[in-house]
Amino acid sequence: MKAAVIDRLLDGRHVDANSVLISEMTVANWTRRADIVLANGKLWAFEIKSEVDRLSRLPGQLATFATHFEKLVVVVAARFEEQAKKLVPDGVGLWVEEEPGQLKERIRPKVMPLKTDPALSLMTATDLRCFLACNGVKQIKDAPRAALEGIARDFPVTDLANAARDAVKRRYRCSHQIFIEKQARVGTFDAVHALRRFDRKTVASTDDAPQYELPEVELAEGHPLLVEAPAGRVLKRRRRA
Repeated sequence: MKAAVIDRLLDGRHVDANSVLISEMTVANWTRRADIVLANGKLWAFEIKSEVDRLSRLPGQLATFATHFEKLVVVVAARFEEQAKKLVPDGVGLWVEEEPGQLKERIRPKVMPLKTDPALSLMTATDLRCFLACNGVKQIKDAPRAALEGIARDFPVTDLANAARDAVKRRYRCSHQIFIEKQARVGTFDAVHALRRFDRKTVASTDDAPQYELPEVELAEGHPLLVEAPAGRVLKRRRRA
């Protein structure tokens, strides 16, 4: 179904040279993960529910996604159509898979402008520094994120939304380009996995820079910096003094 969504976007010419496709994009402090995101003139998210899924988590997912994306579409298997219509709020679109790989639009999504807090949450501290520096703000090199957000709140929300959209595109541009090149060779279904920003053991790269295997590191169970993260156990980054 992911491949079907992407094919529909490509066939509809929603993906141009300045667009970026993203798979499994996390938002709201890693608490939610959108199945497919298209960043073009808007941030457009797709939540997919296949035959083997359930809709019990859908209301909570939509509540979060509706604030973090400017267009939102639920894509469901045919057996979920009637139930999904009751759960989809105003402004959220609905696509139904009538046959394998064949999607039909039942409800067209409306544009829902980003607000200040979600726009800020989509930017890293580096993105915020870049945005503020480009707007003439100085002496922010070592400022903490909270201070950067405080300054950014004085800017129009439309400027913050544009900056957030651009930041997302920069972050995922490499994986998108790898996907587009692979999709042209092997088709969408076999290329979808390339949309992941990175593999846990491999650094994603272009053809000019081949992939490098990262060494396995054994971590002691009681290591003081070992923490649980959404992607698995990692070492917590030390803060500089």
